[in-house]
Parts: sequence; C-alpha cells; structure tokens
Amino acid sequence: MKKTATTIIFAVLLVLNLSCENKTRAQMIESRKTLPQFKWEENICSPIGFPMEIYRGGLEGNVYVSLSQGTTTGEWASSGSGTSHGLKPLPSRINCIWVSYAEGCLYSIDCPINYDKMLQLFQEGYQDSGPFFNGNGEYKKCTYNTILTGFAPGGVVVIWVMGGGRQVEIGRYQGEKYQVPEEEIARLDAHESLLFSKKEYKRIMNNTMIVPLEVREANAGKPIPFGLWDSYRVRYSWKPIFDLKHNEKIDEIYMEMYNGENEELFDKSLTDSKYFKRGIPKIANMGWKDKDGQNYGGNIIFDEKEIWNAFEELFKDDKEGQAELQFHINYTGTFITVQIKKGDKEIRLIKTQVSTYESTLE
Repeated sequence: MKKTATTIIFAVLLVLNLSCENKTRAQMIESRKTLPQFKWEENICSPIGFPMEIYRGGLEGNVYVSLSQGTTTGEWASSGSGTSHGLKPLPSRINCIWVSYAEGCLYSIDCPINYDKMLQLFQEGYQDSGPFFNGNGEYKKCTYNTILTGFAPGGVVVIWVMGGGRQVEIGRYQGEKYQVPEEEIARLDAHESLLFSKKEYKRIMNNTMIVPLEVREANAGKPIPFGLWDSYRVRYSWKPIFDLKHNEKIDEIYMEMYNGENEELFDKSLTDSKYFKRGIPKIANMGWKDKDGQNYGGNIIFDEKEIWNAFEELFKDDKEGQAELQFHINYTGTFITVQIKKGDKEIRLIKTQVSTYESTLE
C-alpha cells in the first residue's frame, strides 16, 4: 500500500512538473510575440594570435543563438559571418564554454548582459552615410545587424552591437576557468574531443592560416599580455577638428577605436561634432573637397605607443578634461598631419602613417 501511494504521489508530481514546464514554454513563446524583434546575427572574435573556439553554448533569453562557429582567425572587435541572420528578439544572457588555445585551457561564463542598453541602441538606430552621399543627400535611419562577442585571454568577454559604419560596446563580462568532466569528454565524437587535446592546441597555434607567421614570431618568448584588452577600454572626452586654411570642405570621417567601437561623422554630425567620451583612435579615414571641388581621401593609421602616450600625458592631471584631435591638410592635398591639443598643450603625432588620394566620388 505504501509503495502504491508513493508511486501515485510521484506520478502526480511528474504530471504537475510537466504541466509547469509546458506552461512556462508556452509563456515564453507567447512573450516572444510581444517583444521587440530585429534582424540580426551573432558573431564571435578574439585578438589576432590568441584564437579560441566555442565548446558549447551561446546567447540566451527569449531567444537562443549558438555561438559555435569554429576557430577564430580574425582580429579583436572584427566580425566574420554568422549563421542565424533573421528577425528575432535580442538576447539578455550569455552562457557558454570555450577553449583558449594560447592558454591551453577552457573558460565558462553564465551571466546577464545589458539588454536594456542593447534594446535602446537597436530602437534608436543611427544615420548611415551611404544613402546621404549616393542618394542626393537623403537621410536614412538604419539599425544594427550584428551582435559581436569577443573572447580575450584571461576569460575576458566583451559584447558589441555593430552595423555599417557604427559599432558600440554593450558591456564587459568575466568568465572563469572550467574543467569539463572526463566522462563528458569520453562521450564526444573524435572531432569534438580535439577541443581537449594539447596536441591540437599546438597544431592550432602553429597554423599560419589561424596565427600568421609574423604574429607568432612577434609573440614568441613573450608572456600573454593579460589585461591589455581591458586597458583598451579607457575613454577620454575628445572630438576631431579640421584645420582648413585653403577653402577645403570636409565631407566625412570614419574612426575605429582601440576599444572596438567605431563611428562615422558626416554632414550635421560632422559640423556639429561634440566632445564625447571615446576610446583612443586606431585608424581614421576621411574625405574632403578642395576649393575647386576635387574630391580627396585620406587613410590614417596611428602609432599605438605614440597615441596612447600622448593621451595619457595630456589627461594625466585632468581625467575629465576635453581634447581636440586636429587634422591639418596641406595645400596640395597630398599630406595630413595630426596632433592632439588640450588647453595650451599640444602633442604632434609624428609617427602616424598617412596616405592620400584623389577620389572620383561626386
């Protein structure tokens, strides 16, 4: 009798549990219909020379998107191609396990991400320069189309949203070292089990298609620079300024920052450029017209050590001050010099790599 009663109670609990699960699943499906949805895809990245690969997991919430896309081969804050492009809600959590090949270990993370900030950015969108320059000055608001997750040594995780000409950080998160149980590894197929092979780690790090030879040689004998990608996240209040002494007209400037963000300024956003807490610039591409209407373009690559030292020097006594990143174009449009000015202090960036060219853009 006692055994029968126990069996009945267990069966009732099982039915109730299944009923709750079905109700919860139904509620989730119903809530997805009322949540804002956007067309986006997932993507992952890691710093060049420090490849990683997802073992399992992804972005969660009222949506689930796997982050498993093979071994990363690009650069920090750069994207490849995702696999889930389509209309769906935004994620509110990251939950995954990944292998860091350079470190020879795995990390795990399971934590909420800044859904509210992500939703606000997707809803607000931004002005794209493409329709403006190719559509008779037409403004067209677009929104982000990719959620990019970066994995750096030390378990560092950074998430950005990105679209054409715009990339914004959502947040920085921390993973912890993780040991997959041996019995779980034993159940994996031959390919999956390679994620736990030290021999495979060495093969990956010696594969020049994944870690370019020049990068491997540059990193040889050096410790992994833990903390570097956190240092990239520093921000200062500054804006670009153009010294125009020959009746030139600046059309646009596109800037990529070391913190993985990028932005494009044109028309009103350029002429009304405001001081804003930005990352330190890594590259800048700009377009302008001379007094005769001839179009020019310029590509600028900043020297990492020089520009970081310059910002640190100018802001060392006043972290909340404001600076100008000044661009000076010579009379013939063949060269650009750059300096940073804050108050009465100026530092010229003499190691900046500059190339200019005539453009046919109308």
